[in-house]
Amino acid sequence: MAIRCFIFTLLAMLGTGLYGQNTFDHDMEAIIKGEREAFVAKTKPKSKRSGNRYDLTYQKLTLDIDSLAPRNRRIEGNVYSELIALDDNFTSFTFDLTSNMVVDSVKVNGVATSFVRIGNEIVLSVVVQNAGALITSQVYYSGDPSKSDQRGFNYDAQLAGPMIWTLSQPYGAYGWWPCKQQLKDKIDSFDMDVRIPKGNKAAGLGILAAVDTLADSSLVFKWRHRHPVSTYLVSVTVTNYYEESHYIQLSRGDSVLQLDYIYPAYKPAADTLRWAIDGMMRTFDSLFGDYPFKDEKHGHAMFGRGGGMEHQTMSSMAHLRFDLMAHELGHQWFGDKITCGSWQDLWLNEGWATYANAIAREFHKTKEEHLTFLKSSISSATWRDDGAVYAYDTSDVRNLFDGDIRYNKGSAVLNQLRWELGDSAFFAGTRKYIADADLCYGFAYTQDFQEAIETASGQDLNPFFDRYVYKEGFPILTTRWNRVNAGDLRIKIDQVTSHPSVSFFPLKIPFRAMGPNGDTTFLLNHSEPNQELTFDLGFRVDDLQFDPNYWLLARNTLVEGTHVDLSSIQVFPNPSTNSLSVFMQDKKVDRLELIDLQGRVLRVLDVQSLKGKTTTIDISSLVNGIYLLRATSGGESIVVKFTKTSF
Repeated sequence: MAIRCFIFTLLAMLGTGLYGQNTFDHDMEAIIKGEREAFVAKTKPKSKRSGNRYDLTYQKLTLDIDSLAPRNRRIEGNVYSELIALDDNFTSFTFDLTSNMVVDSVKVNGVATSFVRIGNEIVLSVVVQNAGALITSQVYYSGDPSKSDQRGFNYDAQLAGPMIWTLSQPYGAYGWWPCKQQLKDKIDSFDMDVRIPKGNKAAGLGILAAVDTLADSSLVFKWRHRHPVSTYLVSVTVTNYYEESHYIQLSRGDSVLQLDYIYPAYKPAADTLRWAIDGMMRTFDSLFGDYPFKDEKHGHAMFGRGGGMEHQTMSSMAHLRFDLMAHELGHQWFGDKITCGSWQDLWLNEGWATYANAIAREFHKTKEEHLTFLKSSISSATWRDDGAVYAYDTSDVRNLFDGDIRYNKGSAVLNQLRWELGDSAFFAGTRKYIADADLCYGFAYTQDFQEAIETASGQDLNPFFDRYVYKEGFPILTTRWNRVNAGDLRIKIDQVTSHPSVSFFPLKIPFRAMGPNGDTTFLLNHSEPNQELTFDLGFRVDDLQFDPNYWLLARNTLVEGTHVDLSSIQVFPNPSTNSLSVFMQDKKVDRLELIDLQGRVLRVLDVQSLKGKTTTIDISSLVNGIYLLRATSGGESIVVKFTKTSF
């Protein structure tokens, strides 16, 4: 196992110099694959727990890791907890710990007491308490966490030595420490003391208060975190890291510590890549609201799985490329500060973190790189016809961690919502959501996000969320366009939907029209399935782009129709005596006729010989008077008038 992990890490490091959409696609696949596999390996949430209900206010995890070597896979530790009883007649409570880990002893309110193990639960008894009572407990345990089915604790290796890393999303924390394995109760405050072999560093949550050296030369890293945290966002990684740190100046004048724990062999790449985090942090801090943990830090700790994981204040990272850093940084707001209240609302975490990538590219990469990301997200979200952003079936792991729907469609929905509302209302609503006292450092549902955006925008967004979040599919459009004269553009647009749950998607469609004498963007209000509209743009349009900046979650086919307009045929001199020069620019004319004012066709000209060049026509045999050149394309015709004269 260690050899395979070593090879994987080496290959990952060899690829750190690659950039672009392909590398991000690979990162996203790794993120989604890892989270999906973690979910499969970990137990589903309990619908009912043994014992009484309680609110977990504080925990301290003390962990002894004697060796990082795979041959000595054993840890010892204890977890001290403070909790508040939520029921009267409170007599028992439980923690979760996988059955292969040994519970050595337990204390409740400072007194050693007996306990019962029921499967993966530890049931502790307490003298009867009323609601509101403060209860303390301490659970001492030991064992090999790598044998747990949850695979939350991993022995691994990187180029410079062995390592351990943890990943607990969504239900793997109880595979390596006694905890309350639920998505309903955050730990209000969390400390972690980790004893490790000398020469290594232990990455953790919050502030590093101290590093003590013991008599045997082992080190104790003491991490202190004073913000509520979900159990699955607690993590520790240990290896012989190289450390870098600096302060990032934020948008409102304050700063935050950036701490990076890097593999020694990755240092040359990190010295260049890691600085991109500064601009992202300032942008997100400005658009989303204050970085949630600026009084502590933001950090990266490299680990042995592909992709990354948004562990609170210290994301676990396979590398430090731009898009992965943006994704995990976005999670500190969307997932960590506010966590989805149910796995059905997972898109609030993953859709937003994916959209954070788009925003980071928008502000810190080229326009082409930004649009490439948006185009890729839309393509991923629309390659199949079904799929709701809201995850109705969380028992199907492939459905829950569906990268096309939960990640990319979620991101595209947010992008279109921003387009519908405008930047001001969209980001004001986002900041309101993030700052909501009832939600921040807690849990939220889709309805909470919708209400915040509605308040900021003053709009009823039930129709939007119904179509794009709770129902399935997207609009499939066919857009036909053609010129009808020198400055007029006709657009015929037809819509069907990819899934019968939605009959029609109203759209505000941006078009970009371009020609030799103009370049403009205009909007079409698509309010019914079949529409035909004419726009006077004031210049000849040679090219039309549908949604040039990729705002819309839609699949479109753009069809250029036949063009017939006065600007496509030029005759000179006019009046003319014996010959007439004709230039026909438009190459889609089927027939060109010389007719008199009585409508009689006097001559049919060779269209192929005229296209794209000037041709001289002999008109010496015509009597003096007014004549017409009539051009026909499809079922449409236009005429150009000229005069035959003798002088």
